[in-house]
Amino acid sequence: MTEWVAAFEHPEGGWIPLDMESINAAEEAAQRIADRGGAENQEYAELAYPELKAIRDGALERGASPVMVFVPEVPSLSRPLVVVTVFVAPVDVGEERTLENIARQVRKPRDFRYREPLIDEVELPAGQALRVHELVVNEEGDDERRVLMEYVSHYVIVPDYPKGVFEMTVTWASPAIGPELAQTADEMAATLTVSREPEEGEG
Repeated sequence: MTEWVAAFEHPEGGWIPLDMESINAAEEAAQRIADRGGAENQEYAELAYPELKAIRDGALERGASPVMVFVPEVPSLSRPLVVVTVFVAPVDVGEERTLENIARQVRKPRDFRYREPLIDEVELPAGQALRVHELVVNEEGDDERRVLMEYVSHYVIVPDYPKGVFEMTVTWASPAIGPELAQTADEMAATLTVSREPEEGEG
């Protein structure tokens, strides 16, 4: 059996990987926050843990790997405490593995969509891709406020991958950092690699 492994580069500072091979990925990420030192970071780690756990569980359901989160060195004063999430996951788009088909699927109505997605075709080193930039209003949380989530996704047709496409999505919740994060998402997507790694015993 062949395993397909994705990887990408990310900026320095504040980025923490979630080890999708570990059942304690959220705990390990929270510990890295606490290890920054001081009671403030210990408390921040405890508060951020439920978000880290939810991110890890959601990524596991999607078969995502790698998964990175950005938790600022100075603790955030508002939720989400995990400010940015990045993941790569395989996606089944049906038999028609084309950008046009992916665009049709992306344009299907979604609950809480704030506006129609911005869609562009781009060429990445990993393959042809559909870039999707959208805003979604999340349901009200415990504080009865709705959160505006912003996404930049790249759906990449990796030439040798036979099953579908790879999705790389960057998610954040602060409109103030939107332009900067959208650029960062594009820069990370430009470093995405997807390689075929035969398992042990395969020639």
